[in-house]
Amino acid sequence: MTKLSPSNDRRKKAVPAAPGAPTGPVILESVGIVFDILDKLSQARRPMGVTELAQMMNQPKPRIYRHLASMRQIGAVEQEPLSEKYRLGARLVAYGTAANNQFDLRALADPYLTRLRDTTGETALLSVAAQESALVVAAVESNNPVCISVKPGNRVSIHSSAQGRIVLAWCDEATQRKLLKRKLERFTDKSIVDPIQVQKRLVKIRERLYEDANGEVFDGVNVLAAPIFSAGNELVGIIGIIGATRNIPSPPPAALLQAVQGAAAELSARLNSDMYARVEGKRSTR
Repeated sequence: MTKLSPSNDRRKKAVPAAPGAPTGPVILESVGIVFDILDKLSQARRPMGVTELAQMMNQPKPRIYRHLASMRQIGAVEQEPLSEKYRLGARLVAYGTAANNQFDLRALADPYLTRLRDTTGETALLSVAAQESALVVAAVESNNPVCISVKPGNRVSIHSSAQGRIVLAWCDEATQRKLLKRKLERFTDKSIVDPIQVQKRLVKIRERLYEDANGEVFDGVNVLAAPIFSAGNELVGIIGIIGATRNIPSPPPAALLQAVQGAAAELSARLNSDMYARVEGKRSTR
């Protein structure tokens, strides 16, 4: 019978889950490292070297190299011939496609969108982050004879919309700086085009877990939205309502805010996120 050497035993030991992760059994160290590598490569959106990964993960360089070598063998990562840096592998595309087929945020959110429409009387929207902007993927239109809506497939401004700023609020700092260095388009007199003002809004969004954009794209139209999180408190979507400013004023009335944030909090809880509970806990201790 083959026995594990002491070094192998150390690599396979169990370690506590990271802060904010779902509670449950401890995570095998080797599995945790693999997924941490995938997270870092995914967030960087560029090839990374062994040294850089080891420094970011606070792990010994040889350990990261061994994991990358194994991951390369099974196609989870690929190595560039010239730079010898690593990027996500093509095999992950198949996993992503399968996961998308099995998990559809639109299907999960559909009853919440309908409830939100019925509760507020306004058109309810579901958006996701896509190519450095926010993409509307589902809408349940108001039953009012005249209503304001946004069709699925519409990309909204990253700096001058509620959904876009929510996406921006959970981007890493480097991505925020890059996006805010661009010329920010002014759609109306109320559009926020000063990067410093946008940054201040991002801080508020992370604190209060909602955003609105009153008249910033179209005069007299407002969007009130809240973020949806998955396990690990990762942003996966935005749910909100769109309507005339007279119906969705800024700041929002408590009833409207409760309806939107309530839907976002319930969806987040179903996806094993405790973000809303944690923020509410901080508020109650102040």
